[in-house]
Parts: sequence; structure tokens; C-alpha cells
Amino acid sequence: MASDFRAVMGRFASGVTIVSTREAGENYGATASAFTSLSLEPPMVLACLFRGAATEAAIRRSRRFGVSILRDDQQVIAERFASRHPDRFASIDHRHGELGVPLVDGALAHVECHVTETVIGGTHTVFIGTASSAARYEGRPLAYFGGAFGHFLVGDDAAVYKALRAMIVSEALSPGHALSAEELARQLGGEPGSVLAALKRLATEGRVAREPDGTYVVGGLDQRAALDMISACRTIEVGVAELTVGWVEDAELDALDELSSSPCEALPQRAHDGPVRPASGFHERLVALAGNPRLLDHYRELSTAAAYAGPVHAEHPDPEDHRAIVAGYREGDLPTVIAAIDRHARRLREAWQQAAPLPERR
Repeated sequence: MASDFRAVMGRFASGVTIVSTREAGENYGATASAFTSLSLEPPMVLACLFRGAATEAAIRRSRRFGVSILRDDQQVIAERFASRHPDRFASIDHRHGELGVPLVDGALAHVECHVTETVIGGTHTVFIGTASSAARYEGRPLAYFGGAFGHFLVGDDAAVYKALRAMIVSEALSPGHALSAEELARQLGGEPGSVLAALKRLATEGRVAREPDGTYVVGGLDQRAALDMISACRTIEVGVAELTVGWVEDAELDALDELSSSPCEALPQRAHDGPVRPASGFHERLVALAGNPRLLDHYRELSTAAAYAGPVHAEHPDPEDHRAIVAGYREGDLPTVIAAIDRHARRLREAWQQAAPLPERR
């Protein structure tokens, strides 16, 4: 139950904060995503910290805490305050607020609170605080979802992300292509800030890579991430097959069959000045049989199509897998379809294992 509960709660996207206090001349702070507003009159918030942690104990004694809501480029700070570093504020720019608590510079917002109540909830202490000061600044929030940091996209950000991602997947921007936020903003009719937000999200998907000098290029997915994505896509495809085999019109299968002979776009691709291979779109068309646009969008985020720009040592031409899937659909034979999906996923894993090195563990 515990592992299932953790996985379910990981589907709730949240912001990321540093909850902090100061006691006896020493700063304390910890990363927390369990933070929310509680009341407007009076202004109150709640924050949850692990019982027995140094920051939790210091807040219980000092009866005050600050909250720094992190900006989307402050992931390193979030990771530092989630570590066992003995002096987490060392080398982190910060200031002390009206209550004397340390606040992270460059954050999206700050709140300072007096503790009015504490509640024990299992392994955590819930601090309920009355806000004595609050300030907000410009920027975009750091997000936490599924055990990983990411980025919220809203309004124009989402539109720019969708357009830029389509350019990469369709290979209008080929693997290895350098990306200029200013040039893309002019091309897409958006703001450079929206382009940068889209690039950050695409980097978490493995669609683009950030170079040491801060620039972005198309590609960058490593083997470990690719294998995870292939497994996730296989699960979605099997689920779609279980729902749709025996229920698909001939016209839809004809359209799928037309795409079955092209090379698979999910194979790793060699860096090139132009498009490496035409994207057949077979897998997206397969998932689209479910008639669920949100599922298709999620599948597109997980697909390895146009996600690698390194050297390719070997490829596995495998249109026979695509044709076997279509044949199984025409016969209404679910085991045949699933077997072809599994065989195809195995071929993709083998290709990625040959093409993309595993990243070094740190």
C-alpha cells in the first residue's frame, strides 16, 4: 500500500519551497513541496516537515519560519536543501527577513510566519503559521511531479512549447541543431521567456540538451531515460490495444497500414544537417485509435522520436513489427497485437542500448 500511495500522490503536481528558520545564530532550511495557503482572514499557511529533522526541530523551538517559493531555474537549490549537506545556506545567496529567518534570494515569492499551531501527522509535523509578511517577484515556478523537478507552462508558454516540440518531432529542427531563444521567439511569435520555459521542459523530456555554456541543442536523451520511455510507451500501446482490438473501423486500419512500411521514428537518430528520416507517425496513429487526446499528448511526451543526436552504431529496420500489429488488428487477434508490440519494444531497447551511452552516476 505504501508504494502504491507514494506513486499515486506523485501524480499531484506541486510547487517547490524552502522552509527555513534561524535559531541561536544558525540558519536551518529544508526543501518542501507540502506547502499551501490555509486562510485569507487572517492570512495563514501550512507547511509539512519530517519529524525529527533539524529544520523541523528548530521551527518547533523558534516558533517562526520563512517560505521561499522557488523559481524554475533554482532546481539546484531545491536539491541542495533536500540533501544531507551540513550547511545548506553556505554559498546560497540569501537575506534575513523581518522575523530574522533566512530567505533565498531570487525566489518567486517569500512568506514569513509565526507558528500558531502544530499538528502531528504520521511521520511529519504540520506547522500552521500566521503570515507577518509576503512578497512576490517576477518569474516562473519550479514544479515537482512524479518524483522529478519540472516546469509549469501556462498561456503563451504552453502554446510556444507545443509549437517548438512539434518542430523537433517533425524534424523541422534536426538532431544537433543549435537553438536560439531570440530567433525562435521571432519565428513562433512569442516572447524569449516563453521559449526558454519551453526549452527547459523539453530538456526534462530529453528532446533538447543544455550545453555547458547554457545554450540548447536538439537531442540529448541518454540510454537510461530512453529505456524508461520505451517501457512507458509499450505500456500505453498495450492498454490501447486491449481497449480497441476488434472495435476499429476498416478505414482507420487502412490509414494505420499506410504508415506501417516506413522506418520507425522512435529509433535513435544520427546527428545530421537535415532530416534523418521521415517520421512515419505510426505509433501516434496507433495510440490515437483510443480516441483520447490527453492520452495521445502524454504518449508524445514519452516517445523517443527525434530525441537523440549522438552517433548511431546500428539500426534495426523493423517495419514487419508495424505490419504485424495491423494484421493482428484486422484479425481481431489481441495476443498477436501485444506480441508484436512487445517484439517492437525489444528491438527499440536493443537499438538504444547500442546507440546511446549510459550516463555516469554521481
